[in-house]
This record gives sequence, C-alpha cells and structure tokens, in this order.
Amino acid sequence: MYYAPPTVAHHAAPSHFGTLNSRDLLGLWLLACAASAIVGTHGILYWDAGDYTTLAITGGRSGLFLGRPLFLLISRAIVRAGVDPMWAEPVLRWFWMLVGGSAAPAMAVLAARLGLDRPSAWLAGAMIAVSPSFAHTAHQVLTDAPALALSIAALAAAASGRAIPTGILLGAAILMRETAAIHIVAAVLLLGARRSGIAIAAMLAIIVATLWAFPAAGLARWVEALSHNATASPPDWRGIGVSMLWVFAAGPLPVAVGILGLRRETNRRVMLVAVPAAIATAALLFYPEGSYSPRYVLASAPVAFLLPAATWLSTRRRLAAVGLAIPLAMVPLLTHTSRVVAARGAVVQGQMQLLPDRSLVVPAHYCPQARLGAAIYKRSDLSLMCPGWDWPADPAATLEASRASGRTIALDLNSEDWWGAHEAADLVAIRAWANRHSGRDVAGFFVVDR
Repeated sequence: MYYAPPTVAHHAAPSHFGTLNSRDLLGLWLLACAASAIVGTHGILYWDAGDYTTLAITGGRSGLFLGRPLFLLISRAIVRAGVDPMWAEPVLRWFWMLVGGSAAPAMAVLAARLGLDRPSAWLAGAMIAVSPSFAHTAHQVLTDAPALALSIAALAAAASGRAIPTGILLGAAILMRETAAIHIVAAVLLLGARRSGIAIAAMLAIIVATLWAFPAAGLARWVEALSHNATASPPDWRGIGVSMLWVFAAGPLPVAVGILGLRRETNRRVMLVAVPAAIATAALLFYPEGSYSPRYVLASAPVAFLLPAATWLSTRRRLAAVGLAIPLAMVPLLTHTSRVVAARGAVVQGQMQLLPDRSLVVPAHYCPQARLGAAIYKRSDLSLMCPGWDWPADPAATLEASRASGRTIALDLNSEDWWGAHEAADLVAIRAWANRHSGRDVAGFFVVDR
C-alpha cells in the first residue's frame, strides 16, 4: 500500500508505515547488530558499563539521576536467571546490543510515518544502523542505544497519533536514560494539545509508579555534584570539542547533510521532530565533563540530523554508500586505544582476587573493572578509593586513617592508568604518600601493609 503524506493538520497521520515491509525492518535490525558486533569494543570501556554490570550482580542501585531503574531491573533479571557472574558482562553486552539494534528499524518506521518515501525511510534506518558512534556504543552494557530505540519508537507512535503508546514508550525511555525527555517536545507537537495531554499522563504514570517501587538512590547527590561542576569550573572547551566530534561521529556525511537540510527541509512533520532534537543537541554540547561523557549527544543527534539527510541522500545512492561505508570501516582503526583499555581493564578485574585481605584499593581509572572484579570474586572485604566524585579532599589523610585502622593499602602507581588533568593530579597526591612508605608489589599494585 502506498503512503501519501497527509494534507490535513500536522498531527494527523496514517496508522501504517508506507511500503516498508517486515523484511526491510528485519534487514535493518540485522545490519545494526552486525555493525555493532564488528566495530564494538568487546569488553568494558566506559565507567557506566562496569558499574551497571556490578549493580546487576549485587542488586545495588545507580547514583545517576533517576537511577536508570528499567535498565537495571532488566539486567538484574537476566543475571538472576542463571548467568554466572564471571559471564555477566558479555551476556549483558550482547543482550543490550540486540535491543539497541531495534533503533534502526524504528527510525525507518518513524521516517515513513513522517511522510518520507520508502527509499528515504529505509536509508534513515540504515544511517543509524551503521552510525560509527552508535555501533561503537551499542556494544557495551550502556543505556544509550536502548533508550534511543525507545525514544524513536515513541516518536513513531506520536507520528501516527497514538497517545497512550507514545506516553508509555517515552516513560520507558526516560527510565532507561533521562535524556530521552528531550523528545517530549516533538511528541507534543506531533500529537496536538488533546492527545499530548493523554500521552504525558501515561508517561508520568509509568515513571512515578516505577520510582515509587524503586526510588532513586542518589538523586540529591547527583544534582549537587552536577551543579558544583557547572558553577565551579570555567567552560570545558575541550569537552565541547569532544562532544562536537561525537555529533559528527553519528555519521560525518549524513550529519553534515542533515545540518544543511534543516535549512531547506520542506516536510513540516520532519521539522517538528528534527528541530527540537537539534536544539537539544546544541545544549548537550555544554554538558559538564563532556570530554568524559560525550555519549550524551547520542540521545538527540541521530534524530536531529539523519532524518533531514535521508531524502537528499536517497537520490544520490553512490555518495550515500561511500559516505556510510568509509567512516564505519575506519572505526576499528580509530578504536585501537579502546581495545587496549578494555584489555587492561580485564587485567585489573582479575587482580582483585589476588590482593591482601581488607585492602583499601586505589585502582586509578579502572574503578568499574575493580568493583566488578570484587563482585565476581566475592571480595566484599575490599574497599575502593576512586577518582571523580568520591575522591577525598585530602587523599593522604584518608590513606593514613585507613592504614591506622588496620587496612592494607593497594595503590596503582602506573601513570598510564590515570587519565586527564584531574586524575594526573590525583596520581601526584598518592605518589607523594607512597614515597613516604615502604611497600611491595602484589599483582602490579604497590601494597603498603597495615
């Protein structure tokens, strides 16, 4: 059945999705999964990935904003179904990759419901399937890909005028990762006043019910830390630059075409979705510590720029094929460092079983891997001192107090394991303390006995 774009009010839309068929959608999902499996880092790369895996094993709650309750509830159910903790990370990584891959067919459905023809809609899905940053991130135990998939599905429901599914999907996306709230604006514009009220009520109901059953553990502390970072530090121009690179890593050619396409796009319904996402992307560039968390832009950049690019590129197939294939082919080369980091993290994870009893461990940047190792090997006697929010104002005093209480101190003094200016300063502090004490090497750590 051929889909003709609606000529009535902007929130009216058909309930079908053009000439896309089940084979189109299955093919896009398989393409997304294959791209992630090929270019993804097979091991823990991001702090969140290690922490989420540990929380799935231990049953703890995340201190990030609302606590990512839906993501953790599902992850915990998978681990408790009989997964050995040693294999929890790869099992969860592959599971969430398969879930995140649904963002590609969802994007094609959204494009069709916004009025794009079949080639353009299919290309919109293909662009996210082979997006370098999406493929790279989707193959981690992270919320980014599944939250984006749910967000796009919510917008597709809104584009067909279905208020309750829109609200449920948006609520689920926000419970997966809070930046999905960006897309509330587009959903409201697509649904119109009456239907958007129903959608928002459904969204709030699912969020409130979930948080009532599983309250956010560290919301106040998260807001305090974020506010401190935002007000106490000058603009992080390096972080802004890294975030901008991540925007273009969604697909250099499609993003460039999409930015230009926002100025000449004639499909009003596409603009209702793309423009709010583009504004949100610009705002996310200024997120504090963007050099550590540039993945935030994945919440909006694909929706902002890939949709406007789809129509123009669908008529230039050779350019589109080259523009999509070359960046994706370069990802394995550009992510060599990522694979080195994952390998080093696996070593640190294994070292936790070798450290002396009741050690206070300072594992440098590899805290998530150390926590996961402690959970896997049931080393509840270990405690960690990590860079970031938990780093004490006076590290030397903390180390001395721990040693005086009878704890062994295990320090990672390898400079390659400390990243960035903040962590370099932390390393200077613990080296100064270590120089005043005699120690021995245990599994690569400088160990000062109690």
